[in-house]
Amino acid sequence: MLYRHLPTPAKLDLLLNALTPMLEETSIFQKAIEAVEALDPEAQAILVDIIQKRLKQQRRDDLLKAVAEAREAYAKGEVRSGTVADLMAELDD
Repeated sequence: MLYRHLPTPAKLDLLLNALTPMLEETSIFQKAIEAVEALDPEAQAILVDIIQKRLKQQRRDDLLKAVAEAREAYAKGEVRSGTVADLMAELDD
């Protein structure tokens, strides 16, 4: 009987529920690609430039946030300084 290897309806529902977000994300991504491909080459180049600049700005913003958090931790005394040997000794404790 070939049907015995098929998943039960409940397992099939779980599988479909798990796959649906991935399929929707792929669909959105595919639509975005198709929209970009519909643009003329000059517009595509401008779009790529805009996206690259926004990604760079996002990385800058993330770095500034990390620096601010590090400064705050330092101000609270949550940061210590020392040598590598000091760190290794502390890790051994």
